[in-house]
Amino acid sequence: MSRLDLVVLGFLNRQPMHGYEIIRYFEKRGIEMWTRVKTPSVYKALQRLEKQVFITGKMKQEGNNPPRKVFTITDDGHEYFMNLLNSFLWEKDQSHTPVDFWNAFRFVRKNVTRAEFFEIIEHREKKLEQMELKMQERHQQAVECGDMPEFPFYAKIMHETMRKMKALEQDTLDQIKKRAKLPENKKEFKEENK
Repeated sequence: MSRLDLVVLGFLNRQPMHGYEIIRYFEKRGIEMWTRVKTPSVYKALQRLEKQVFITGKMKQEGNNPPRKVFTITDDGHEYFMNLLNSFLWEKDQSHTPVDFWNAFRFVRKNVTRAEFFEIIEHREKKLEQMELKMQERHQQAVECGDMPEFPFYAKIMHETMRKMKALEQDTLDQIKKRAKLPENKKEFKEENK
């Protein structure tokens, strides 16, 4: 699943943009560090996505600037984007990292219902617990089979740091849940199907 496609389509899902605007969004928000994507590859992605008919482009001119191709997401592109978004949010691919989850999370606005939003948060919380249990289990196995008779000092520090990071992420999820329940934030979610 393509991190680059997720981000490019995520921005185009919000509004039509030309390639340079997308790159400016990448740079302003430091997204290239999160997605491990070089900004020149954005133009290649736009060409590929247009060829696949996930986006369409039309030449437009603003003021004295040269004409630029402004891209709009198509219905097929929106469907592909939602598949990507769900894959990253639900961590369906084993290669997805916690950073991928948070990168995708930036695009939930008006793309998921409030109920789906809480399901995603609950899933992430379970994933955090699973990671903690797996880490403890692997450490115990290493100790029991004699591969690690003593936990080195640096490993202890790293383990404690991971626990702090997990606690911080859980705190973040708790704050997000609390604010998602506020009536004024109802507008951030896609309407429930009636």
